[in-house]
Amino acid sequence: MAAIVLLGDINIDLVLDIPAYPPEGGEAIATAQRHMLGGSATNTAIALSRAGHDCRLIGRVGQDAWGQQALSSLEDIGVSTAWIGRDPSEPTQTNIVTVGKSGERTMFAYRGANAHLSPAFIADDVFGDAALFHLSGYALLQSPQSDAAMRAIELAQEGGIPVTLDIPAGVALSVAPQVCNLLPKLDTIMLGGADLAPLAGGGSDTPAEEAIRSLLHQGVKRIALKHDAAGSSLYQNAGVESAPWFFVAAVDTTGAGDAFAAGHIIGRLSGLPGAECCRLANAFGAVAVTRQGAGTSMPALAEVMALIGADNGNRPEKAGLREELERP
Repeated sequence: MAAIVLLGDINIDLVLDIPAYPPEGGEAIATAQRHMLGGSATNTAIALSRAGHDCRLIGRVGQDAWGQQALSSLEDIGVSTAWIGRDPSEPTQTNIVTVGKSGERTMFAYRGANAHLSPAFIADDVFGDAALFHLSGYALLQSPQSDAAMRAIELAQEGGIPVTLDIPAGVALSVAPQVCNLLPKLDTIMLGGADLAPLAGGGSDTPAEEAIRSLLHQGVKRIALKHDAAGSSLYQNAGVESAPWFFVAAVDTTGAGDAFAAGHIIGRLSGLPGAECCRLANAFGAVAVTRQGAGTSMPALAEVMALIGADNGNRPEKAGLREELERP
C-alpha cells in the first residue's frame, strides 16, 4: 500500500452528549462523557492506516499526559509518530465537543502545541517514497503552523507528490487568502458547498458553478464537494461526476468530514473513476456518523465495503470495487 504524509492537528476530545443547549450563562447536564483521540489530520490518518496505508503524521503535542496518550494511541493503530514533536511550553490541544440529540457536533478548542509547529520541524525524509501529501485546513489558521504547512507543500512539490487539502466547515473564510495562493499547487481540495463562495473570492450569493469554474481556472485539479442533500461530486476540467449519500442513522457527526477525506484519498491513489471516489468517500463518512466520536472510532475499510456492498443490491457493475482497492 502507499505511503501517505499528513500534516495537521493532534488533540484529545472531551465529548459530552447534551440533550439541549442552554442560553449563554446557563447550564446543561450531559448524559454521557468520553475522552477520545482527535484532530482532523489525525482522524484521516487513522482511517487510512486502517485501510493498510503507511501513514506519517506531522504534528506537535505537549509534554503532558494527554500528549503521551495521543502518541501511544497512534502507535498502537500503526500511524508513524516519528515526525511528531513535543512542545515544552504549550499543552496538547484539548477540544470540548458537545453532541446534540440529532448527532450534530459543536466544538470549542484551544489549539495549544499544534499552532506551534514550525518549518524547522519539517524533515525532508518524511516525504521519501510518499505517494501523496494531505493537509488539514486547520493548519493554515495561524503562524508558525501555517508556515510549516507551506514548507511541507514545497517539499511535496519538489518530489512530484500530489497535495490534497481538506477545508473543514467554518474555516474557509479564515484560510481563503492562503488557499487562493495555493490552488495551482493542489491536486484536490475537499469542502462543503457553503464554503465554495468565500474560497472563490465571491459573495454568499455567488452561484456554485461559477465558484467551481473559478477555482479550477486558478489551478486546482479536483474539487470534492459535499452537497447539503443530494450527495457529493468531484469536479475536474473534464467534467463532473457524483454519487448520492448513504442513508444511515446518525449518532455523532464528529470526524465525518475527515473520514470523507480518507475515502477520496484512497480512491485517488487507487485510480478509481470520479463517481466511485465520491461513492467511497460518502461511505466512509456514513460509517463514521454511526458511532460515537472520531479518533479510534474511525471506520475500517472492511466496514465501508460492507456498507457499499449492502447498498449495491443487484448492481453487478459495482462488484469489482473491492478488487480495485485491494490491488498492490
